[in-house]
Amino acid sequence: MDTVTKFTEVKGARKYRRRTVDQQRRIVEETLSSMRSVVEIARSHEMNANQVFDWRKQYLEGRLGVNGRECALLPVTVNEVNDSNVDEAAACPPAAPSPDAIRIQLPGGDIHVEGSVDPDRLRVVIQCLSR
Repeated sequence: MDTVTKFTEVKGARKYRRRTVDQQRRIVEETLSSMRSVVEIARSHEMNANQVFDWRKQYLEGRLGVNGRECALLPVTVNEVNDSNVDEAAACPPAAPSPDAIRIQLPGGDIHVEGSVDPDRLRVVIQCLSR
């Protein structure tokens, strides 16, 4: 009796890429500043989204080499106020803020910052409100 032997090629073990801390930080910052989802960004870097979520957690906790005292500035645009678009409640001048106060208006709500604030917490709040 004749036997037929079928040859199949066995692929090698999956190769994992090692990313430097700078690469990890750059990918995480892309997820925080981009309007794309974490999954889309992970796919674009050919990696698992769970890994990016883990790096994000480490980043926000300051464990990816980010100094918690460093603060990055966000891009700001200033719009001219048109008198016809201002309602009566908004027309009243607000109370005079302290000189070190910051007011940020986002689609999801306003942020008023006075005194010293943890930059990582502020980054998370801004990220959540800008969605």
